[in-house]
Amino acid sequence: MREEKHHFSPTRFYAVNIIFLIPLIILAFIVFLILATNVTAVEVNGNSLISDAEIEGLVMTGKYKNNGAFDVIKNRFRPAQIPFVRTTSVSLKNFHTLVISVKEKKLSGYVRDSKNNYVYLDENGTVTEIDQRLLGNAIPVEGISTKKKITEGAAYPAAENRIKALSTIFKTAKNQDIAIEGITFGSSGQITLDCGSITASLGTADSLKEKLMRLANILPKVEGKSGILHFEDYTADNTDIVFEKTKTD
Repeated sequence: MREEKHHFSPTRFYAVNIIFLIPLIILAFIVFLILATNVTAVEVNGNSLISDAEIEGLVMTGKYKNNGAFDVIKNRFRPAQIPFVRTTSVSLKNFHTLVISVKEKKLSGYVRDSKNNYVYLDENGTVTEIDQRLLGNAIPVEGISTKKKITEGAAYPAAENRIKALSTIFKTAKNQDIAIEGITFGSSGQITLDCGSITASLGTADSLKEKLMRLANILPKVEGKSGILHFEDYTADNTDIVFEKTKTD
């Protein structure tokens, strides 16, 4: 009988060893991360509405919350739900320093709901947050209360023409640097802006953007005074604005 010979194959030998080594290397790397990334310092950036401590407490959770690698991986696949925060990014600055970077939601204005919560809106009239706390520099809005269900991420369920007008006010005020302390919609659609010592009675939403542009030009001229700017009769043909000074004794 002929004895069968087995030829040694270097390629096959190395391939088999690599297949076994890869899982071991990955496992060793994971063990290294677990043992080496004990968090002793946390840096939080991008926040102005809520505290570092609140963000840290919501991001670093679970049995292994003080392990940086665990925090990074967990928040990669299951981001923390943080009030007033749109996105969260978690990374390691070094083996012992965790960095939490957030992008906050836009808070252009707010209304109060039936439970006395603050319902925050962005410049498009979309509900961005519902919370019991009054935070940021959002403008209070009166006259658009609703009995309909209010949902975060959806348009505020008030009359469409009022939300459109509100959006115009938010955007124009931001672009023209108009300091507004309050917005009120009357029962007949009349719009009033509280600009500190000056009240702007805008009338209806007709030519609203033009009225706001004119308001931006007038406010510096009446700085230090108090009274009412009347825009009710403003049209393309009648751009005169009446300033009714506050009477003093």
